Amino acid sequence: MITISVVSPAKSMDVIDRAISRKDFGCLFQRYVYDQLEEIKDIYDQCKDTCDVIFFSGELGYSYALTHIDNLQVPCSLVVYEEKHLLSILLNFVIRYPHIPLNRVYMDFLTPVNDFMNLKKYLSPDFMPYVFENTLYNYQTLKERAEELWNAGKIDIMLTRTTNQLEVLNRLQIPYIHLLPTEEMVQDSIRSAIDAIRLKQRSDVTKLVILIKLIYPEHITSQDREYLEITLHKYLLDFRKEYLYDFSIHSISNRFELDADGDLYKNSFSRIQDLIAYLDQKGDLDFRVGAGFGHSLGESHYHADVALAEAIKYGKNDGFIIHGDDNTLTGPLSLTNSLNYSYSNTKALSYSQKNGISGSNLLKIVGLFQMDENTVITASSLSQWLNITSRSCNRILQQLLDSGLIHEIESQKPEGKGRPTRQYRFVKNRFIREFF
Repeated sequence: MITISVVSPAKSMDVIDRAISRKDFGCLFQRYVYDQLEEIKDIYDQCKDTCDVIFFSGELGYSYALTHIDNLQVPCSLVVYEEKHLLSILLNFVIRYPHIPLNRVYMDFLTPVNDFMNLKKYLSPDFMPYVFENTLYNYQTLKERAEELWNAGKIDIMLTRTTNQLEVLNRLQIPYIHLLPTEEMVQDSIRSAIDAIRLKQRSDVTKLVILIKLIYPEHITSQDREYLEITLHKYLLDFRKEYLYDFSIHSISNRFELDADGDLYKNSFSRIQDLIAYLDQKGDLDFRVGAGFGHSLGESHYHADVALAEAIKYGKNDGFIIHGDDNTLTGPLSLTNSLNYSYSNTKALSYSQKNGISGSNLLKIVGLFQMDENTVITASSLSQWLNITSRSCNRILQQLLDSGLIHEIESQKPEGKGRPTRQYRFVKNRFIREFF
């Protein structure tokens, strides 16, 4: 049976509760209520090992989870209006308020996270309402967008689903209509999401490939090479037995391939991290790990190859993994907080070519921004993420500083003698415009 954790503000949870109690979805539901977005991290820690999917009642909570939870291992979904519900809302609005054109309306729940619910497919640009277009989606940016449109005289009214933002709108004296979905809407949305999950369980990623490459010392003898390969093979057998992880082992030259049925969101990430730590603790092997999920063994193998190439670039006993529909790279996996980034970010790759920064290094910096846009950066901390010297990191930081993408903050004074450590923070708006 599918277990679903529902995460929502209290007011929205009421209608979800009624919808669930009056219809048998054939699922087990767990309910979690939050007042502040920051509480979602604790909720995730409570439910991640006991559920198959997390449903969020709105875009804010969903967006917060995607951008603030490191190494998100449970698939997340939105319980929101479907397209037919959105079109019904707009039709009723036009009938009830014929004097307000749609292009004088702001809908704060149409965002990049939900692809604006495909509204642009139905309306021409001249009739489109204003939507939320910032990639940073939180209470502050919602307030700023509403204020901006209202003070500029561009809107006459808002349509909002953000229950926890109503007091702010009242203080700003911005007219609004608060939309709460009906029980029927919630039931339709939950049913569609559950059907998608069940279909995904039947056809989604079932194969995980892990590639482990041995890095040999220079001028190694054939006997020593054979010894290292036998040693690694033994370690893999010991790991499989000790951790009860069912995978097959194939040896091809200086690479070992592990094939397994992948449980992407619950176990595989932590098992790969366990494997890296296990091999590293042995202390007598130099290795790199690449892992990949895919819809077939061939696709998984391809992703693992790409991830392995990233691990080789990184240059330490560590690993990377490619997963998800957008082929997200996650790593280095040995660090407490792994970065998520993608080579599909053509804007970042274009910038790297023009400014002489390694594409891999710049994408990791973009991933660092996505993980925590307020992080304090130093050359020393950046060198841990990139595995390059502090001097090289200083050159990168100077380039970003000259481009206005970071700004320097007060230096950190050493406890004893020595120079103060230069510290930086991202310039959020510039960073978003440049790379997103």
